[in-house]
Amino acid sequence: MDRTVLPIRRPPFSGVVRRTLDGSEPDWSQIGHTRPPEGAPNVLLVLIDDAGFGNPSAYGGPVRTPNFDRMATQGLRYNRFHVTALCSPTRAALLTGRNHHTVGFGSVGEFSAGFPGYSANLPRDCAPLPRILRDNGYSTGAFGKWHLTPDGQQGPAGPFDRWPNAWGFDHFWGFLGGESGQFDPVITENNRTVGVPDGRDGEQYYLPDDMADKTIEWLHGIRAQDSAKPWFAYFSTGCSHAPHHVPAEWADRYRGRFDGGWDAYREETFARQKELGVIPAAAQLTPRPDELPAWESLDEDRKRYYARQMEVYAGYQENADWNVGRVLAAIEEMGELEDTLVIWIWGDNGASMEGTVTGSFNELTMLNGIPLTDEQQLEVLQQYGGPPMWGTEMMAPHYSAAWAWAGNCPFQWGKQVASHLGGTRNPMVVHWPARVRDPGALRSHFTHVIDVAPTVLEIAGIPQPTKVDGIPQEPMHGVTFADSLHDADAPERHTRQYFEILGNRAMYADGWWLSMRMPRIPWDATPETLRRFAPGEWNPDADPVELYYLPEDFTQAWDLAETHPEKVAELRELFWQEAERFRVLPLLSGFSVWFGMLPPLPQVPQYTFFGDVQNVASGMIPRVYGHSYTISAELVIPAGGAEGVIVAEADHLGGFSLFVLDGKLMHTYSMMGMQVYRQAAADPLPAGEVQVAVVFAADAAKPGTGGQITLLVNDRPVGGGRMDSTVPFRFSGYAGMDIGRDNGMPVDRIYADRSPFPFTGTVKKVVFDIQPHGDLSAEHALHEHAQRSLAAHGMNG
Repeated sequence: MDRTVLPIRRPPFSGVVRRTLDGSEPDWSQIGHTRPPEGAPNVLLVLIDDAGFGNPSAYGGPVRTPNFDRMATQGLRYNRFHVTALCSPTRAALLTGRNHHTVGFGSVGEFSAGFPGYSANLPRDCAPLPRILRDNGYSTGAFGKWHLTPDGQQGPAGPFDRWPNAWGFDHFWGFLGGESGQFDPVITENNRTVGVPDGRDGEQYYLPDDMADKTIEWLHGIRAQDSAKPWFAYFSTGCSHAPHHVPAEWADRYRGRFDGGWDAYREETFARQKELGVIPAAAQLTPRPDELPAWESLDEDRKRYYARQMEVYAGYQENADWNVGRVLAAIEEMGELEDTLVIWIWGDNGASMEGTVTGSFNELTMLNGIPLTDEQQLEVLQQYGGPPMWGTEMMAPHYSAAWAWAGNCPFQWGKQVASHLGGTRNPMVVHWPARVRDPGALRSHFTHVIDVAPTVLEIAGIPQPTKVDGIPQEPMHGVTFADSLHDADAPERHTRQYFEILGNRAMYADGWWLSMRMPRIPWDATPETLRRFAPGEWNPDADPVELYYLPEDFTQAWDLAETHPEKVAELRELFWQEAERFRVLPLLSGFSVWFGMLPPLPQVPQYTFFGDVQNVASGMIPRVYGHSYTISAELVIPAGGAEGVIVAEADHLGGFSLFVLDGKLMHTYSMMGMQVYRQAAADPLPAGEVQVAVVFAADAAKPGTGGQITLLVNDRPVGGGRMDSTVPFRFSGYAGMDIGRDNGMPVDRIYADRSPFPFTGTVKKVVFDIQPHGDLSAEHALHEHAQRSLAAHGMNG
């Protein structure tokens, strides 16, 4: 059998064929299927989202992770494992074994650009790991976060070659985007969006629990059919990406645990890391950056507010560990844990610093360019029930950047910052009793996320294919670390690696690490800041550099750039060579649209949605931002009247709803949960066929514009009101738009107890009329703002 060419050809017929069955001999291999090589194990690949090296207890952190700890105690800890520093890029590299720019993911899936390294489109000459395993006889399943499908392609029109099944997964259950609410996710199963699930037996729905259930159900189903077929399960949690949602009982386990603040967190974690031996005894703790406040500089109200942020985040992570533990327990109950290769990566990048210094009750405020002070946060927080409501469905919270910095202990910076270890080094545990001879040991080989795929293939005895679907393949860039599982002295094969995310760069070679960080903090994507990096304004070789020799400096605490200028020059030139080779160039392609390299503008002035359309992805709704528009609907009202939602987008933390309550037409618009505008008709709707509309007349064609709302019934004004401001770019990172109901969290809490508040008449269709601007430059300016905001969302991936 030639496994280097996929799909594998069926074997030639070896039986005998006569004119009749008399004398004919069957060849039963004709109805069989490809089997993996003898001894190929099951593979469970677990990826935690937005987490730091200093979070889990297995690496000295304060978050209790008994299942991660168990896998570490019975397996191996790797303390020099690296990721890319951002969500989609790490996932693309993990599942392909190639550098993320080469496979089109120089940035997140939402923010594609017209350059090969940033297209968010997997090249067909880079067949991913699940496709290779599936074609070699594995059952393959993916559960949870995907984040490798571009924003505008997450609907029933596809194209589906950017969805999980096309990457080689027999089965997918989870969410396509970069984030999800944990109480009201929009679930996709295979190539169909299912929508928002309901709770069971009156209990509130919680995505992580359901995700574990669905994984276990899939595993049981495989064994019900085939007792021997190996499987590959990719379990990718939404935790601990914002919004930080977790039932209160999990957060309350940490009540008071973080009252000492982020500085104490860092020092205590550092001490435990040394006790555990996961960092060298000579390692030095790196200092707090000037951009973050000292804990002791805060007053008591702020300390309580910030402490609750971290309690919720810690409970969120402990729950994720518990649910992975449920999957492990199911595998063990099946009698297969001993023969399952478990690779568990605690973070696709360092902990996220995108919550800004204050943290936020609604993470989308940063995306929409709405900075909030401590005072504003506390004021709005009280409107939603105060700090006890942090982590509930009433908020979409993200903690302070200072907690993320603490969680990346002992390293500098965090997510987005590919120049430093805080963004690129995460815990990895490998458990496989069949190969690990010294359980509980530490491995300090330099490893990278692109090494996982070639390692799995080597262990399974499957070669990298040279041709797939007739297309010659780009060899994987990663190298195997399989021999390190049984040999602590195995050679270190990964000796050179570039890093680049959003202009932050690094070059590693033979122990030396050159850091080239752009002079921009991770949560700052303001026009003033980005303007400094526009074409012709930015010389990347003028960025500050830092040089570290990691064999003697585990934490990047001692900058050697001034004393080794020749090494700085050597590594800088090596970075440019690697950047050209792996399609990293041009730098800042993820910001190209902001710099005026705009794709064609949409030419469709109207969008029609019929009455059965549900769960339109938030990034795919008509562009109602920053200009005038009309939403009209054709209804049939029965003789006794009707009520319910006609059309609704997102939820009370940002969204709009056109609905009927007590027979009267109403419109509610939430400006990120900070201002809520409501307009109502004076009289009930008449019976029969009725046309209703909401018209927004913008003050100006600009982001966040105010304007006048008018409600119409059969072309007659029946109500209206003023909206002083509107959402500049996007209502939600995940919540969808529905016709005839309001799935998930409601836009207007006035009908929360009746959600999804389905319309009791008939919604024949809803039409969005996006009025064109007389001045095309104004439309381009709005488009540019949207793309700039999307860049910020990319950082929130």
